[in-house]
Amino acid sequence: MMIALRSFSLFSISFLLLNHCTSLSIHKIDFDKRIKQISEKHILDSSLEVNEIIINQSDQGLIISGMTTNDEYFNDIKSFSDSLSFVNDVLLLPDSALKDSIFGIINVSVAPIRDRSSHTAQMVDQAIMGNLVKILFKEGDWFLCQTHYDYVGWITKSSVYHCTTDYASSWKKKAKHRVKKLNSVIHLEPDITSIPVSDAVLNNLLIHSRDLDSWAKVILPDGRVGFINKQEIELVREYQDYINQESMLISNAISMIGIPYLWGGNSSKGNDCSGFTQTVFMASGIQLPRDARQQALVGKNINYGQFKKGDLLFFGNEDRITHVGISIGEEEFIHQGSKLEGKVDMHSLNPDSPIFNSYRKETFLFAKRVINR
Repeated sequence: MMIALRSFSLFSISFLLLNHCTSLSIHKIDFDKRIKQISEKHILDSSLEVNEIIINQSDQGLIISGMTTNDEYFNDIKSFSDSLSFVNDVLLLPDSALKDSIFGIINVSVAPIRDRSSHTAQMVDQAIMGNLVKILFKEGDWFLCQTHYDYVGWITKSSVYHCTTDYASSWKKKAKHRVKKLNSVIHLEPDITSIPVSDAVLNNLLIHSRDLDSWAKVILPDGRVGFINKQEIELVREYQDYINQESMLISNAISMIGIPYLWGGNSSKGNDCSGFTQTVFMASGIQLPRDARQQALVGKNINYGQFKKGDLLFFGNEDRITHVGISIGEEEFIHQGSKLEGKVDMHSLNPDSPIFNSYRKETFLFAKRVINR
């Protein structure tokens, strides 16, 4: 009898567990289907938003948890969870716990942006010194951030000067000088033998305090003070304010020849194809979106054979855009050669050219003009 009761108890527990798991599985299928519908309705580009939603079982019942930066997505998730009497634990970002401190300023020459809060996670982008980021969430030694061009990812706290809205606004008004060399050094004293305060790369933003002979005294985001060769910085300008605009843009691109390919790279230390184009255009006073597919949405279409210096050339297949480069006139272009070439280099779409690239010719899609002429 005891054995029979014990067998029945085990059967009952197993049945309840199975029933519970089956119920969760059914809800999970319905949940995934509805979340997909809500996502398709509101999310245009997942690289520009945070939308991480999951369903779990707890003592309180089924819980929908996660976080999002999209107000409409958040409201639809709430309506969905309320309709099924699920517990809604979804956080709308920025996290209200951050209060007024929802901004940060990149405080190192180049900061990796990763897809998870781990040093082993994939790098999806880079942020450079002086640029503002919006802080969305804090987890351990990491900030979930959104760049000024809306890209989202995780940056280590040590790379970001966390500040108030007022400080961020003040920095944005005062940091009007950018580094114009690919690589430079900010020294503690106006002396090349002085110890470094920080390295610096192309497009880093600094506050220019004053000149001292051949040196410029500069202020970094966290208030550190140093000296940089004054020939290596310049006042930030818009593209139309430069003289010989096209020549300057192409000169900036050519100066980067030989820089190695780096997935997610977006600086003069290393870059991917769209990171290269974004860096070159930023150095010329033009802000492009981050990815090639996003850059392809900017400007007007240009027919083959009518390329001008500075036009963007896009490559790929019927399904998607996989590559972008910059026209340097006629059929020649400069680009970060990704896995094929491995570095920034010049090539041509003309079969008679000594720098002809047959693969790029075969995969050429279209050209866009982003510069107003």
